[in-house]
Amino acid sequence: MRTYSKPFFNYNIILLALFLIITSSSFGQSLTKIWETDSLLDLPESAIYDAPNNLIYVSNIGGKFSQHDGNGFISTISLDGKIIELKWSTGFDSPQGLGLFNHQLFVADMNRVVVVDIKTGKNMKEYKIEAAKFLNDVTTDENGDVYVSDCVANKIYRISNDKVELWSEDSLLNGTNGLLCQNGKLYALNMGNTLLYSIDQTTKTFTLLASDIKNADGIVSDRKDGFFVSGCWQGEIFHINSNNEKTLILDLGKEKKIAADIEYIPTKKLLLVPTLAKTVVAYRYNSDN
Repeated sequence: MRTYSKPFFNYNIILLALFLIITSSSFGQSLTKIWETDSLLDLPESAIYDAPNNLIYVSNIGGKFSQHDGNGFISTISLDGKIIELKWSTGFDSPQGLGLFNHQLFVADMNRVVVVDIKTGKNMKEYKIEAAKFLNDVTTDENGDVYVSDCVANKIYRISNDKVELWSEDSLLNGTNGLLCQNGKLYALNMGNTLLYSIDQTTKTFTLLASDIKNADGIVSDRKDGFFVSGCWQGEIFHINSNNEKTLILDLGKEKKIAADIEYIPTKKLLLVPTLAKTVVAYRYNSDN
């Protein structure tokens, strides 16, 4: 006579397996700390990588926020976290976002954009924007046009052919902070309403990509049709993939660290995080994709 044994189910094992399957995509990416600079920086707000010269520029607010005091400066850092020159370029007030194009560094500095010659570190010129309340981030496109956000006035300005123009004051701009130009689109990260939009550079049509990014600050491309974005004051780093799915990959809240205007170096898989304190921290991006 054939006998049948009752199947044995270990529900704990089954639930664990299901949990791992469901959450594997979330846990398939992470950031590992690689280095941190010496504590010589002074309120570092933004970092940008200069590939031809293989170094990093960092804006330092210097002393106090939003003061016309001339204490701000730009530092240069090596790819292994060594401070090359602490005060490589000086004379800024409250320098924020940075942009690069054609051997020139563009610095958002309250109500002006300062252009620095990266060969000498000297200020070449400045574009004064009298109506600006607080210029924040800078990005450049393939044509050399420069876009800068005013996070208080909810506007985006463009510098094109050596002239400044108001590019957008759409009602969807709300505390617009981080900017990124890529493939004919301008990505705008709003601190006010926690939303990320893509804006067609030709039609100026807005498309909502992601939401609930509190204290939204920096945005950079992951070079795979996705982005890294930072939630500044709570120290959060999110990855947004090509399907606009958002994943928290780093939370610095327990360390009481801030994540300001970030930068990503794809060739090294390094994400740079200015802490708005005294250091910049580099993390290696680990992903199953």
